[in-house]
Amino acid sequence: MNKTKICCLSLDKSICDALSKTFEVYVGSLGKLVDVKDHNRQYGETHLLPNHDFPQNVHEYDIFISDLANYEIVKYKEDEHQKNNIVGETADYFISSPPSTIFNPIPFSCMILKDKTISSQGSRPIINVIFQFEKQEFNYTIHDIATYSTQNDSHFKETNYSLTKDFTDETIYGNEILLCDPQIAYTLFEQFTNEIKYHQTFEHPTIWDNNTHKSIPDDSFIPLLKNKHGQIISYIWISDKEVTFMLPQLESKKKLLDILFKEVLYKHYSEYFPEVETISWKNKAQYYLPNRQDLESRKHEIIKKYEEDIENIEKSIRENNQKYEFLHNILTETGDTLVKNVIEYLKWLGFDNAIEKDKSATDGLFEEDIQIDLGVKGLLIIEVKGLNGTSKDSECSQISKIRHRRCKERNRFDVYALYIVNNERNVEPLKRTIPPFNDNQIQDAINDDRGLMYTWQLFNLYVNIENGFISKEDARNCFIQTGLVGFTPTLKELGTPYKFYQNHTVICVELNNNTIHVGDTLAYENDGRFHSIKVIEIQQEGKSFDEIANGKVGINVDQAVPEIKMLYLKQ
Repeated sequence: MNKTKICCLSLDKSICDALSKTFEVYVGSLGKLVDVKDHNRQYGETHLLPNHDFPQNVHEYDIFISDLANYEIVKYKEDEHQKNNIVGETADYFISSPPSTIFNPIPFSCMILKDKTISSQGSRPIINVIFQFEKQEFNYTIHDIATYSTQNDSHFKETNYSLTKDFTDETIYGNEILLCDPQIAYTLFEQFTNEIKYHQTFEHPTIWDNNTHKSIPDDSFIPLLKNKHGQIISYIWISDKEVTFMLPQLESKKKLLDILFKEVLYKHYSEYFPEVETISWKNKAQYYLPNRQDLESRKHEIIKKYEEDIENIEKSIRENNQKYEFLHNILTETGDTLVKNVIEYLKWLGFDNAIEKDKSATDGLFEEDIQIDLGVKGLLIIEVKGLNGTSKDSECSQISKIRHRRCKERNRFDVYALYIVNNERNVEPLKRTIPPFNDNQIQDAINDDRGLMYTWQLFNLYVNIENGFISKEDARNCFIQTGLVGFTPTLKELGTPYKFYQNHTVICVELNNNTIHVGDTLAYENDGRFHSIKVIEIQQEGKSFDEIANGKVGINVDQAVPEIKMLYLKQ
């Protein structure tokens, strides 16, 4: 039985080896870039030959897998660019001249490959599987070195997308992707979304519709992945000459190809795989072996139960997201929406009488965003802003003017002022400016008896409260601080770790009259949140202790810790 012929070009050896177990695989190359800098500098120009590696019977191959990102650069060697058998009176070579330092034969190789496959194509289209990379265009000059004249030189340009129909749009790098609607997109990519990268985007081709008398998207082009701006980065193109799968870059290429073959190619292009088709009848119900039907039924029940469980979990996730949506909203929103979500947070924290004030101006004066009656303690007024950057001095201090008015209205000085900012709200929170206030703004707040706070603090405060590091009551009391508000749990400092061992599960610290015991709960802070760890062993100078108070010790804990700045005892 003839095996399916697959031509692998510039593909990792591990992938080729895996495919070779089932198919007849040719391991070739689209070519290598040639470093001609030294030769051009010395001789003024360099004569070159293409260096791709295609099978001689390339026209007999139906499936091609190419990786446009997998290439290497080699030094120019004159003996590798010499024609050994020259028939006739011409000797054509590519010419590279200064200031060029790199010769790129890959676009030419791509054009040659398409010409050899498409032009000699049989009754069925070829299958092209391509791992995308940035579009590279190269200008070529071919010169007959048998003559000094350049009059008959050929000049042309090709790109590395010459091996298929070129739908390229913008060359742009990224790794944030969205799955398109077709089920095949989820089948291929759902488990790889965190490792996918792209370097090139593509346009959706259009065709003329005689019914509507306008151009409409071509159904032969199926987008699979888009970036967050809606640009296509992966697609399937189906024509009478070729079926092209344009895939993104990712580490798990071998695994993705395995899914592509089993879930797509075997099912929809089975005629290309006689070795697979020959044994496929064994999996038909008419030919089941004893007990197979019962096992298949049990498998179906397990899958059905699994899908129902997944759906229930997904429903719970959606309900949970809706319940706690205010925590994300305080990190993303601005205006009235931000104010409403901050109020929801404050009520969760125990400020039951937090209210939104009317934002209308009276005599050109605006009200505060939020007002909280603290009872005998007085009144807390809060200004909330969502910004793309950090706060100006005037934005930080606006609440002071409102505070003075409230004090005058109440004829008392028991009004506390607080400014809360959702700074750089379009940026991932850990990449924002922390804290989003400069030293002068913090000192001015202290001088004016007002507080400064940011919403990333509130998000972390929620986690710290839920994990038992600070009570809601203690957190509420912090809201009337002046300057930069802090929510520091009541923890006892043990010391600064100076070494870590055993994958950061052993922490070395010097104790100074701070007694710890095996079984104690310690704590550390990382990115604004506090975490608990259990002491499972204490050692000093190679001896184990149940408790210890002084000296340099190694504390073995129940989980790895990062490079922390301080170790605490959770009391």
